[in-house]
Amino acid sequence: MGKRTLLIGFAALASCLASFAGTPENMQVWLKNGEYSVFDISQVDSVTFGNSPQQEYTPLTENTMPPTFAAPIPLEVNDQELKYIKSTNEFGSKCFALMRKLDTTPVHFFSPVSLNIALGFCANGATAKGAKEITDAMGFTSENAMADMNNFFQKLYLSLNSGVDSVDIHTANALWVNEGTKAKENFVNTAKESYYATVRNLDFKNDPLGSKDTIDHWAALMTNDCIKNLGINITSDTRLVINNACYFKGNWVTKFTPVGKALFNGTTKKDSAEFMGIYDRYMDYSETDNFQAIKLDYGQESKNTGSQNASAESAAYSMIVVLPKKGHDLDEVWPTIQWDSIPFRSMQGDLFMPKFKSDGGYDLEKDVLPRLGIKDIFEDYPNAVEEFPIYISQVRQDFFISVDEEGTEAAAVTSIVGTLGGAIVQQRFTMTCDHPFAFAIRENKTGLILFMGEYDYAPGN
Repeated sequence: MGKRTLLIGFAALASCLASFAGTPENMQVWLKNGEYSVFDISQVDSVTFGNSPQQEYTPLTENTMPPTFAAPIPLEVNDQELKYIKSTNEFGSKCFALMRKLDTTPVHFFSPVSLNIALGFCANGATAKGAKEITDAMGFTSENAMADMNNFFQKLYLSLNSGVDSVDIHTANALWVNEGTKAKENFVNTAKESYYATVRNLDFKNDPLGSKDTIDHWAALMTNDCIKNLGINITSDTRLVINNACYFKGNWVTKFTPVGKALFNGTTKKDSAEFMGIYDRYMDYSETDNFQAIKLDYGQESKNTGSQNASAESAAYSMIVVLPKKGHDLDEVWPTIQWDSIPFRSMQGDLFMPKFKSDGGYDLEKDVLPRLGIKDIFEDYPNAVEEFPIYISQVRQDFFISVDEEGTEAAAVTSIVGTLGGAIVQQRFTMTCDHPFAFAIRENKTGLILFMGEYDYAPGN
């Protein structure tokens, strides 16, 4: 391609990725007409975004897809980055502890990693005070907290999109800026170079409905149509929207078999649910005085039905299910769960749990984030665009979760809206999840939590 410039949504991608092992060899771009194009990075001298929001106000016409990689990039972290994993997990757990109290739907579900990345992205446009509130809340406390945070989330992005293990997982970011509103150069450069974001102009002022349709289309594309209609408020006063999408689909290493309907004892009601089971198998199991826990790996189906090593020890991703024992409930157990350090051991037993599917969403700007110290962005957000005053009016996460005999499909889209105006023991166990339980999907090597949730009662069929 010589000196040809490609109008695609990665700014200087080749140079940005040069320091990482397993650098992607090509990138896949979804064009507005629905076609796909793949470009070989080694043949590209420069990568630019074309008409940027700082210079031209014509809507951009490309949505970027995550890059494809020559080889998977496992999530290798140093001691400091492992601390970031733990601190961002802790922040996510605190958020969910508040969110699960917001409504009475049967399934509460949440993606800590999606919210964390979106807030990290958002911090780059905040005041110094607002940025510090975000970095402090997530555990980035050095003198170079912003750079540490941006670099850390860039590393997560590369690993999550590189195809580690036999699961489908990816994440993507987007920045939408109102036509005619001048975006600040540093903010846009960080969006493209650290968060690999799609950056486009939308006509929020004159066409808020059409603008939301475009964002919804992006969300559907990035979540395999799991989330098609975001619960965000787009008006003529909207000046920017920040999105992160996170999608996961994996099959169980050990498949469940259908059990049929059984009674589920919810907090507020009892109802029938379709149950599934795993019988007389070695599984990674843990137990305390207060709860039972199981680790269910995603990957290729296990052929070994009797071995103590039937679990795929090398599985990159697993679901952890935590079931309070009789006499205890989730409100009591939840604060004690250390999702990244539960001491599992291989034990033979039976597992029964309901199949379920749910979608929904939460608004976090009133009852969650301010209680965790993030307040300033809801009053002043000056460093993203030139037009002012701008404040963050909404932080929302929409979700989808489906768990059945074959595996799990999960998705979340976090949206931030900027608005004008202000060892082995030979024992057996039985774990029957017929009352409210908690669960999380994690990356096993580091303990990074991708999603977490709570199942309460099953609606009647």
